[in-house]
Amino acid sequence: MKKNKLIIYSVVLFFILVSGAWAINSFSSEPPEDSASVFTETKPDIPAPKQKESDPPENDMKKEEEDTDTNSENSITENDVQEAVAAMVKENRALVIDPDVKMVAIGDSLTQGVGDSTGNGGYVGILEKTIGSSSISASSFTIANYGKRGNRTDQLVKRMEEPAMTSSIEEADVILVTIGANDIMHIVRSNINNLTYEAFAKQTDSYENRLEDVFQTIRSKNEEAPIYLIGLFNPFHIYFENIPELNQIVEDWNTIGQVTAAEDENASFIPIDDLFQQADESYYAEDNFHPNKRGYLQIAERVFQYIKPEISTSESDETE
Repeated sequence: MKKNKLIIYSVVLFFILVSGAWAINSFSSEPPEDSASVFTETKPDIPAPKQKESDPPENDMKKEEEDTDTNSENSITENDVQEAVAAMVKENRALVIDPDVKMVAIGDSLTQGVGDSTGNGGYVGILEKTIGSSSISASSFTIANYGKRGNRTDQLVKRMEEPAMTSSIEEADVILVTIGANDIMHIVRSNINNLTYEAFAKQTDSYENRLEDVFQTIRSKNEEAPIYLIGLFNPFHIYFENIPELNQIVEDWNTIGQVTAAEDENASFIPIDDLFQQADESYYAEDNFHPNKRGYLQIAERVFQYIKPEISTSESDETE
């Protein structure tokens, strides 16, 4: 029991690190469906800085050098990511992809691309660029993106009844789904005063039922298109690597995703947890939870490997 109790202290500490402060009533009430995700940062009030004497000129020079070094490191990282995206696009230009293929991505903040500071839509944007640059695909190729930060399984089911989303699903040739992370965080918020592994274990059947509702709702609108359910990953491992319960929770809920996808003869589960098990802070956005562009590149590469057989027919002939 003591070991399990560590989860509450660790998760609370994480949120303190990320957001600076949490209001007591944020754990006691249900957020509205259109509210921001529980992962949204809450910035504490910052007192006005005290007046102090100016630093000596040599200290100013040292600070400028440190800032320059930091900016240089950030530029190198961003350049590396840009080059990796470009390499992925170049590698797959020879694919013969139906220019009329229609894809839709639905789900939570991972689909929306939260954390991608470039504003290019996270893994969905990278897929768009890769597919749109293939040999015969139209350069204007887009993926209908219905990602919404904070969405849980039950909320996604309701949103799929919206006319625009219903129409996109009905016409889709490929359907991508990210969901489940906010279901886990809902348990954290609901049990913040007594959070143990058992709190998650008790909710697995309920989560499985809701995930099945997601699949059934999709199938009521589109019986044939392949569904790709993208798995969950554990963003806490960097700070709480010595607490195995956190990994176990993600593993349990990923198993539910695998089982649910396997029950549909034209659905696949795409694991991504392994991509982040050894990842450091450079793969995460400033909120220390969502991936940044580098993290989304990892996801995009994995997803593309799964969907490539579905969207490509053959390799184009090599030029003499």
